[in-house]
Amino acid sequence: MKGIWPEQYMHNPDMNKPIEQIWDDIDGYSFEELYEQENKWGSLSFLVPFPPMNYKGKFVKGICFSQATRLLMERYPDMKKLFHVCANSMFASIPWSHNADMFFTCYKNEAREKYYKNKYPETKNIPFLPLQDADFLNEYTIAPVENKEKTIDVICVSTAFPVKNLPVIAKALKIYEEKYGRILKVVYAIGNNAAKKLDDGTLDYSGVIEYAKGPLREVDAILGDTKKYIDFIPYIKYYDLPKYYTAAKCGVLGSLIEGKNRFLSECRSCDCPVIVFKDFNKYTRGDYPVFFGNSGEYVPEFSSESLADTIHKVISHPENYEARKNYLKYNGRTNFVNIMVDSLPYYRENIPDYEPGKIHENLWVDLACYDNYQVGFRDFLYGKKIPLSHVVGIEDIKKLLSAYYTKFGLEWKD
Repeated sequence: MKGIWPEQYMHNPDMNKPIEQIWDDIDGYSFEELYEQENKWGSLSFLVPFPPMNYKGKFVKGICFSQATRLLMERYPDMKKLFHVCANSMFASIPWSHNADMFFTCYKNEAREKYYKNKYPETKNIPFLPLQDADFLNEYTIAPVENKEKTIDVICVSTAFPVKNLPVIAKALKIYEEKYGRILKVVYAIGNNAAKKLDDGTLDYSGVIEYAKGPLREVDAILGDTKKYIDFIPYIKYYDLPKYYTAAKCGVLGSLIEGKNRFLSECRSCDCPVIVFKDFNKYTRGDYPVFFGNSGEYVPEFSSESLADTIHKVISHPENYEARKNYLKYNGRTNFVNIMVDSLPYYRENIPDYEPGKIHENLWVDLACYDNYQVGFRDFLYGKKIPLSHVVGIEDIKKLLSAYYTKFGLEWKD
């Protein structure tokens, strides 16, 4: 645990090191430390996929997670009387919050888990959850738009930071033109309002931070007339994203290392097949897949030509992919909460008529949820009518925690 970004892994898929040393390098960085800083508290999230409930004399703890669980538990220690707390590094690393009850680890990698728990014995009883949907994506909000034509060949919703390997994508577009005889229609949203789109379609990125300018300059050097190849959009509002994903024939992620990637989830939820390098997060995931079933393709080699060929394969045969079907089968909020609840013996021991993988169908849970919150459990899970499952910013987190404390008879101290 060093707080050092593993930059060497951003562009090189073949590290000549023992795997244990690679794991240590990756685990040397976590975004938890960033979100513990006061200047980030305004963007700190707090999510409750499973609420605490008291019904007919039986109390059952809820589950919560955040990017800064260590900070929250230090400030509000009684929250553990109400919740099992899940830590999230927001990266490919294992979380640093060793006082949490669960860890998001993106993938199930038994060898890595064993190594980590041997190194940090205090984590030996913490479940490692292979969950990538830590943004708590609602698969019925981020969903296909009706009667939307496929007018975009490639969609990318990603920063322009070096980790995204944007120049590799740009070279692939030139190769595609040379090899397949046409220019792809590409939309790339960089998620930065400091950039401006000019009237002629050019992206003015003079206002973005220097770290992002380098890759954008490289793209200009590669493509020449960049706007001919990429329609750069500074920012797309969250609830407008489904229109773009639905209109796209595929989504491309150029990274070799990340954590959970919201873009991959959003694409699949909108039935847009995804394309990633087969080396994406390969050291952290081992044999665990980036996506399940025929939801997209892995680029065989970390090269622009291999990426161009894979794009052609996907957009030429849309009938081969069932991204949303697989997403609903394996991901989404219902699967998410079942995996979390099933990971702790506590729920099997305390919830009447408990069945693994079916917490969303449990009658006691539904009755208890309605009795406590005046909505059934499914409505709670999908955020209908009540602002009790997801808030952003430390002030709203305090208000929500205070409401839970008061409801269950705990004294609130800020």
